[in-house]
Parts: sequence; C-alpha cells; structure tokens
Amino acid sequence: MEKLDQIFIATVSALGAMGGFIIKKLHTRMDKIEYKVDDMDNKLLTRDDIKQISDTQTLILKHLLEHRATEKTDVHK
Repeated sequence: MEKLDQIFIATVSALGAMGGFIIKKLHTRMDKIEYKVDDMDNKLLTRDDIKQISDTQTLILKHLLEHRATEKTDVHK
C-alpha cells in the first residue's frame, strides 16, 4: 500500500511539473506576441495621422507657392 502511495504521489508531482512547464511556456509566448502586436500598432498610421500629414504638406506647399509668387527678383544675381 505504501508503494502505491509513493507511485501516486510521484505521478501527480510529475504531471504537476509538466503542467506548470507548459503553462509557463504558453504565457511566455503570449507575452512575446503581445509585445510584437504593440510594436506593430506603434508603427501603423491611422486615417487621422495621414490627414494631419496631408494637411501639413498642403500648408507647406501653399506657403512655398505664395512665397514664389511674391518673389519678383532673383536675390542670387
């Protein structure tokens, strides 16, 4: 009977250790995937970001074209 108890305890301990190892591996992989997703989210542009960039480009282009129209003489001559 004592031998059966020892086998049962060893089996339960081994299963517990394997379960803990597998759970630890899964959590590590999930953490790595979450970091990768966060990195990708930081690199993606949204429509609002693109609109702000487009508005800024339009403002710069408008300013340069207005400046060019007012520039009558070549200052480098």
